[in-house]
Amino acid sequence: MKAINIEDRISYIQSLDIGEPALAVPGRKKLAFVAEDDKKAAAVDAGSLVSFVGGVSAIHQQDTLNSTLLAQLAANQKYDREEQTVDWYKFYRDVLENIGWVIQGFNFNKFDTQSASFSVDEVVIKLLAAIATDDDVAIVAETIEAVKALSNDDGRVVLFDSQSHKLKKGNFQIGIGNDDDGVMVMKMGAFYFSTSKDVTNVLWFRFERSDSEMYQASQTINLNEQIYAKVRQQVIDKLGVRAQEFVLGLDIGAD
Repeated sequence: MKAINIEDRISYIQSLDIGEPALAVPGRKKLAFVAEDDKKAAAVDAGSLVSFVGGVSAIHQQDTLNSTLLAQLAANQKYDREEQTVDWYKFYRDVLENIGWVIQGFNFNKFDTQSASFSVDEVVIKLLAAIATDDDVAIVAETIEAVKALSNDDGRVVLFDSQSHKLKKGNFQIGIGNDDDGVMVMKMGAFYFSTSKDVTNVLWFRFERSDSEMYQASQTINLNEQIYAKVRQQVIDKLGVRAQEFVLGLDIGAD
């Protein structure tokens, strides 16, 4: 469905299947992301890691996290995240387009390296460096390190790992958001992989080149505020408690 007017967009949101609300996880509520105006911030957003440079308004941080969560949950219900990845990303894009994001298709390329092994953080930094500033990349690196510093049973690690991969296959996104003269812009890396070994703690798992394949795509997307402002409440209502259960804050230090 391609929404054209606001009524169509609202109807589209209401029609999405995003699954049943997750059962409350003990301790997770205290980790819920709290947006603050203009402060550098980061969050685990289901199977995504999203960072914000300083200067992004609280409402734009929340809009970004809510809308990308909605797209993930809806795509999860439509296609298997790990087994039907190309179709998953097509529907993920469709959801974002229908709620106001200007986004192109994901053109994936196989990650190529001469090294015998590689880790996810290496792939992410290399990809985003091509479309982001040095400061943007530094915040992404800081966000990844913040997750790495957590214990394996921390709710944020458990959430990201459970949503980003299953056993030998995975599908996740890394984004960095900023306000560009009042327009919310996100530079996004999208990734999926398969390997011969069961993956634990995907961000610091060491992949062997001989038995692993990693695919990556990058693009810059922006939010049409005139459209999103008219569907914002519908997105919030649709997500309900999921916006607290699936979006958890990360400490990346002071600006």
